[in-house]
Amino acid sequence: MKTKICATCQKQDTLMYRVQIDANKQWVFCCKSCTEQYQSIADYKHGGTWKGNRH
Repeated sequence: MKTKICATCQKQDTLMYRVQIDANKQWVFCCKSCTEQYQSIADYKHGGTWKGNRH
């Protein structure tokens, strides 16, 4: 299985969310718990889900 590292908490996981979390509009990958924290901010934008367990 493939993994990615969360841009916020550095946790490694097989499921990440592509999000924009600040005004610079840069896309980053975040884990589920970090993504849930950012959903309430004005600059948040979801751009898809990355799954490392695909064959």
